[in-house]
Amino acid sequence: MRRLRTLVFVLLAAIAGAAAGRLFAEARRRAEAGEDPTAIDLESVRLRPQDVVPGVVAAFRVGEAPWSWLHVPTWLAAFAVNFGAAALAGDLQKIRATFEESGLADFGGHGGTRQPAETYVTTSTNGDSAPVWTAPDAPPDRPDAEPRGSAGFTPFRD
Repeated sequence: MRRLRTLVFVLLAAIAGAAAGRLFAEARRRAEAGEDPTAIDLESVRLRPQDVVPGVVAAFRVGEAPWSWLHVPTWLAAFAVNFGAAALAGDLQKIRATFEESGLADFGGHGGTRQPAETYVTTSTNGDSAPVWTAPDAPPDRPDAEPRGSAGFTPFRD
């Protein structure tokens, strides 16, 4: 009976964390757009099973080392993970773009002004709708730099 009660608390905390995270993200989006952040339509906040799963997994992993050293209750782990994942979901794209712009120059890339090594074109010159890979018109930023990776490197393609 104790395990069932724990499972119910974990599920409720996971659902509450995902919902609170979605509400927080929506309020922040509205505030950045200049709208009233408290005028959120609750019908627009929809949860999917994929939103609840990370918190449930975290709750079951909280008893394993090294997480067990923190002595976090299972329901709190479920709530916190789902809240964080839902509240920061839109920021992950911004963080990735920031790292790509600032860090590529340090690792042999072309920084924020680099040209794409290839461009995906949806129609070819003969009129059919088969996708075609074409090279860009602009040269890379530095003439001495390889446009992509190192010599002999071929990226994965379909």
